[in-house]
Amino acid sequence: MFCSVFSLLQADQKEEALQEVVMLRSGQVHDGDYFAMGNSVEISGTVLGDAYIMASQAIIDGKITGDLLVLGGSVEIAGEIEGSVRVLAGQVTLSGHVERNVTIIAASTQLSQPGEVDGNAVLVSGNIDLAARMDSNVTLLASNLRLASTIQKNVWAYVGQMRITSKARISGDVNYRSSSTAWIDPQSKIGGSLIYRPSFLHGLFEWSWLKGVVIGSKIAGLLMNFLYTFVIGWILIRMFRRRLDNTLHALQTQPLKSFVFGIVLLILFPLASLILLMTVLGAPFALTLIALNIISFYSAKVFSILWASNWLFSKIGMKPNRMPLLASGQVLYYALTIIPVFGTLLAVVSMLFGLGGAVVGQQRRGLFHHG
Repeated sequence: MFCSVFSLLQADQKEEALQEVVMLRSGQVHDGDYFAMGNSVEISGTVLGDAYIMASQAIIDGKITGDLLVLGGSVEIAGEIEGSVRVLAGQVTLSGHVERNVTIIAASTQLSQPGEVDGNAVLVSGNIDLAARMDSNVTLLASNLRLASTIQKNVWAYVGQMRITSKARISGDVNYRSSSTAWIDPQSKIGGSLIYRPSFLHGLFEWSWLKGVVIGSKIAGLLMNFLYTFVIGWILIRMFRRRLDNTLHALQTQPLKSFVFGIVLLILFPLASLILLMTVLGAPFALTLIALNIISFYSAKVFSILWASNWLFSKIGMKPNRMPLLASGQVLYYALTIIPVFGTLLAVVSMLFGLGGAVVGQQRRGLFHHG
């Protein structure tokens, strides 16, 4: 995750000094994880581990045996990555080989020949030009999308406009939501089903007024959800700072334990409510517990948003656990949650981490009080 970049860059004393140009030249081998910050970072050699990069311009045309994590302005990946690639940047170009998964959030993204991605790909961008070979599923969120790729599995897309060229060879389904139907070259090949669903904006302009009201209510619900999350975050920051700090510390130091606790709570809370609801005396308590369950499940994501925001934005001068940082994290979170499948998974995982982190954090608080 991008959070690892910031945490490890602070902790590791062997990291590269912040300078104009940081280079790992062709023929050089770096044994272990590689950390680099600078105006320009170039990796033409071999990294025997993960690579963590923060730069205005990053060029990777060497070999990395682990994962590649980049936060930058312009990113070019032309080498061989044996692990996964995760990038947050302005412009991304990928023409290399990635053996695992790719996640890219950028203003403009281009995956070109002879590039190849063996694992799943999630691309969120204003403009996406996809021509590289994709050996698994592809999830796309873009304003403009051009597909000229060989894709071995399925495509899910939420787009403004989509063009499938004559070079496209898609073995699975193409499931897309858009304001208009895609332009599909007759010479393209789609092995599975082509499924089109109108976007919300399409519904506002072309559906009946009743359906327009329904769509408007969904948009209003999204805005209310955003406002509710922001208010809960504000209350935690202003009035429950110690509890918030304990929870975020638990997520930082014990993420796996927090996640497991979240799963347990997700099972136990509804089960306890059901048992109480089956008894006459316990019914009022069950209704109260159900209400608390709903509030807890709905609010838990605030902890996860703040946790991730602290990691992502602290290095660009934003102070941790502050309102601007919370707002920035929410914008990114809700943008990601509209991605089909991935967005639902993100929401569930965020809820589980938040629930578990709150419980683990209170255990830490108890230790301090008893100490």
